Amino acid sequence: MTPPLTSSRQEPSQSSAAGRWSSARWRWLLAALGLALAWHAWRGVAWSNVWPLLNRLGLSALAILLGLNLLMLPLMTARWWLLLRTLGAPVRMGVACAYRLAANAVSYLTPGPHFGGEPLAVLLLRRRHGIPAVRAATSVALDRLLELLASVVVLMLCLLHLAVVRSDPLSGRTSLPLVIGASLPIVLILAALFTGRRPLSRSVMLFKTLGDGWGHHCHFFQPLAKTIAQAEAMAESLFRGRRGQFLLANFFSLFHWIGVFCEYWLMSALLGRPLTFWQLTTVVVVARLAFFTPLPAGIGVLESALPWATAAIGQGSALGVGLCIIIRLRDLLFSLAGLGLTLRYLTSRPQAVIINNTQG
Repeated sequence: MTPPLTSSRQEPSQSSAAGRWSSARWRWLLAALGLALAWHAWRGVAWSNVWPLLNRLGLSALAILLGLNLLMLPLMTARWWLLLRTLGAPVRMGVACAYRLAANAVSYLTPGPHFGGEPLAVLLLRRRHGIPAVRAATSVALDRLLELLASVVVLMLCLLHLAVVRSDPLSGRTSLPLVIGASLPIVLILAALFTGRRPLSRSVMLFKTLGDGWGHHCHFFQPLAKTIAQAEAMAESLFRGRRGQFLLANFFSLFHWIGVFCEYWLMSALLGRPLTFWQLTTVVVVARLAFFTPLPAGIGVLESALPWATAAIGQGSALGVGLCIIIRLRDLLFSLAGLGLTLRYLTSRPQAVIINNTQG
């Protein structure tokens, strides 16, 4: 009886190791593809046109850009901070900003499409504040869902504006259907969550049923569905009992997007090429859509798309290259700071506290 038991225990482990290796391989392949795209995009750049723009950035201009980004950090964290308070797990704004910076660094520096920081955020809330896993995961999931909803709606409305007001490379008659089609699934998920229909946990149980039907008995589905159902119940109670806070969280998303538009206008102005509103809208849409691609940090896509976009709006490709350099340097600076925070948190001694004693 012993040998079969040993063999059955090794098979899942070997399968899991093979799955991790396959996932890591694809992540590194995506990173290599992005770097190849970036090299191809910039190999023919006329750097003689780019350097004069970058030379306009003195210490005062760099200090202004850094200050604006430091102001935007609490702005983009405010929604998550409010959700934590509403869910009865408050943390200080400065602490939430540090956790957000650390989580963003992991997502940015990890090969693969924009994932990795969310589990770190949940881990930090559990380890350093004693916040239950379900509550921590619910706050992170709702924050990401609301962020995605705001991004889709804003970007699609920008496309609609370009289609109606101007005739440019991004315009077209499909903008309004895009607005509806891209935002409708997220709206439906939110509506199902807040009406008690439990769409996520039911989906997990559906996969379990299908797996059982195919002979694959996955025992982790049952506790996973139970955990997700608890999170869904928490999200539903948040919407039903705290609608004011829920609306305020969405307003924070709007304020963050206003900050994004201000930042891109300021970068172009400091480079000596201030943009009109429709030009600014085009640049912001192209840049943000680049980060939605499955490549890590949109590498290669941003380097290709921004010069094309600025050339298409009549500002020259040199402006796009300059903007891309500033964006990459900014992201690298904040990612290194976030990575330092991550290493500090993960190597320090856990100091969990009782939630009720945590100051807001």
